[in-house]
Amino acid sequence: MSAMLEPDRPVLSDAELLERLARRDSTALIEVERRHWSSLYAQVYAMLVESEAAERVVREVFAQLWFAAERFPLKRSLWTWLRDMARELSRAELALAAPSTQENPSIRRLHEASTPPHPGSAAAGSDLGADAGDELPSGRYRQGEKVDGDGPPRDACAW
Repeated sequence: MSAMLEPDRPVLSDAELLERLARRDSTALIEVERRHWSSLYAQVYAMLVESEAAERVVREVFAQLWFAAERFPLKRSLWTWLRDMARELSRAELALAAPSTQENPSIRRLHEASTPPHPGSAAAGSDLGADAGDELPSGRYRQGEKVDGDGPPRDACAW
């Protein structure tokens, strides 16, 4: 059994592939993807740390290359353009993934004002006002200790 060797294919430069892309040659796009996919994916994954988002961004980079090939700036290298586009799309992906309350401090303040404080927090105690009294009851409490009278048992968790 003999191994079949692939016929020698000429190695095309990125500039030649870009010219073929401008003429809508899909095999040129396949070759560009074969050359640059893994490097772009590694770069994008390092920024996003999420495989699905990284794959989506890299696919979008190659889609934009397909549509922009006719207008591609010839003074830039293909790799530089791909890398810059991947960074830009990664930053956009991060901005979309970030909660809007972190981006806009006024929205965060509005959210904090509309959210009731946790019952055990210091802010909750200040909302109780004069009805609850200003001081915590004095004395030591033990779990299950009864109050004088008919009230419920005092519990150390109650305060």
